[in-house]
Amino acid sequence: METKYKVLIVEDDPLIRQIYTERLSADQDIDVFTAEDGLDGLNKIKEQKYNLIFSGIQMPNKTGFELFQDLQNDVELSNIPFVIFSHLGRVEDIQTAKELGIDNFIIRGSTTPDEVAMTIKHIISKHNMFESLAIKQYKILIVEDNSEIRATYRDRFVQSPQIIVEEAIDGLDGLNKIKTNKYDLVFSGIYMPNQTGFELFQEVQNLVDKKDIPIVLFSHWGRPEDIERAKELGVKYFIIRGQNTPNDIFNQILSILSVNDQMYKLVIKKDSLDYSKFVARFYPNYIIENLDNDDISVRVILSENSKPFKFFIELDDINK
Repeated sequence: METKYKVLIVEDDPLIRQIYTERLSADQDIDVFTAEDGLDGLNKIKEQKYNLIFSGIQMPNKTGFELFQDLQNDVELSNIPFVIFSHLGRVEDIQTAKELGIDNFIIRGSTTPDEVAMTIKHIISKHNMFESLAIKQYKILIVEDNSEIRATYRDRFVQSPQIIVEEAIDGLDGLNKIKTNKYDLVFSGIYMPNQTGFELFQEVQNLVDKKDIPIVLFSHWGRPEDIERAKELGVKYFIIRGQNTPNDIFNQILSILSVNDQMYKLVIKKDSLDYSKFVARFYPNYIIENLDNDDISVRVILSENSKPFKFFIELDDINK
C-alpha cells in the first residue's frame, strides 16, 4: 500500500522516539522516519522530502529551535510543517517558539500519543489543502520557427509544475492559436516565416479580448533597430537571449506573470457620481470633449500584498 505522509521524528531520547514511532506507524497513512538529533535531522531532510517534521527541543549537536531556523533559511525547505514538542512546556520555550514563528507547539505531558497523531494528520492535511490552492498554473505559448530553440525553452519551462507549454511554429500559427485558446503569456521570437513577432504583436493588440495578454519578444543579439522597433510598437517585454540564460528568462517570465496576476481592470460608468470629478481631475479638456458616452477604464495594480493592501492605478489609453 502506498504511504501518503512521511513524518520525520527528531529526538535524541530513544524511548521517546520509539513511543511516537510505534503510535504514528499504526496509522496506515503515515510512514515514520527518525533522526537522533537536530544535525542528523537536517541531513536527512536535505536528502528526502517529508510532509512534516516532529521535533524535540534540547538535543546534542543541534536543538529543535536551531533545526527550525536552518530550514527557514532554505527556500526549498522552509515550507515544511514543523511541530515542536516539549515534555513540560516551559514558558521560555513557548515564548521562543512564538518569536521564531513556530505555529505548532505540543506539550507531551498534557497530550497523549493518540492526540499527537490526530494533530499531526490535521496539520498535514491543512497544509496540503493550502498548497494545492496556492499552486496556480499558467499556460504559455512559445512562438518560434527554430525547433531547437523551442525545445530549449519548452524543456526549461515545463520543469515547473506551474507552467503548461504549447508551441507555434511561426507568427501566423501563433496568431491562430491565440485566437482559439486562452494563454497567460506569449513568448515569441521575432524573425519567422509567414508572420514576424512584431506583426504578431500588432495583430494581438487588435483583438479586443486578447490584447492584454503579456507578449514577451526575444531576440538573440538584440539589434538596436529591433529594440527601437519594439519601443515604437509599445512592446513592454523585450529579452535578449544572448545576455540571459534559459533560467534567467524563466525567472523573468515568472515575475511578469506574478505582476499580471495582481492587475485588475475597473470601469467607471458614465452615470456614476464620481465620473465627472474623476475625469476633471485626471484628463485635460481636449480629451474630455471627445469622450462621448464611453466609460473610463482604470487599471488597478496590487503593489503590496501584505495587509493593509496597497494599490496604485494606471489610466488606460483613453483614445484606444
